Amino acid sequence: MTPPPVLILSATAGELAPLRASLEEPTGSALAGPSTVVEAVVPWWNVVGGSLAGVNVATASTGIGKVNAAAGAVVALAALRPSHVVLVGIGGAYPGSGLELGEVAVASSEVHIDSGVGHDASWQDLEAMGFPLLATEPPTYNRLELDKRLVRLIGDATGAKPVPFATSEAVTDSLELARAFAARHGVAVESMEGAAVAQVARAYGVPLVELRGVSNVVGVRDKARWRIADAIRNACAAAELAVEALGRAQGEDSRKAAV
Repeated sequence: MTPPPVLILSATAGELAPLRASLEEPTGSALAGPSTVVEAVVPWWNVVGGSLAGVNVATASTGIGKVNAAAGAVVALAALRPSHVVLVGIGGAYPGSGLELGEVAVASSEVHIDSGVGHDASWQDLEAMGFPLLATEPPTYNRLELDKRLVRLIGDATGAKPVPFATSEAVTDSLELARAFAARHGVAVESMEGAAVAQVARAYGVPLVELRGVSNVVGVRDKARWRIADAIRNACAAAELAVEALGRAQGEDSRKAAV
């Protein structure tokens, strides 16, 4: 019996390209049924399965932004019932994070930095509004803490630094605002999808690993100073090591259960 796959998600196909090039026995769409409908409506949806580091995986790009990420994650999780989700891609490092361009970080938590009331100094989070994102116990508001044991496992396996991540509806376009977000939320890396995927994975009870290569400093919009290719390559290399580590951990858990 084929074990449930590790689902590898990214915002764009380009951020998955090095991983897909490493797949053994790659297949077409790994989604049965729902994929036909999804592919007809949103042509960017492209699911490719196969084996990576000896582990059954399915890879998919969702499109950028929270809505695309959440919608894609729901479809894939519902259809595939994966053992884990690995979210991989690039992100910006906030000023003062200590992260270098090209370096890979693993999320210890994710936070929706702009969900709430107001802007700038007047901003209040969802807890202040009294509306949780998820009716967990305790309730989940803006911040989603990720599994500490899993974060440590992946950090050790990949060398990625565990740091808090943030997700914004819009890319932060100034160093002043980037510093304000970093101070307010205690975060190191920004993307446009992470918290949305973390929220969906939490709702489905599927463990999430998020790995991002640092392509730029948040607030620096001069793309000549960015390192997108290095960030993608390094993030995908770390994701392959993460999948291998997840496979080993699953094998150990299965052996213990059989004793």
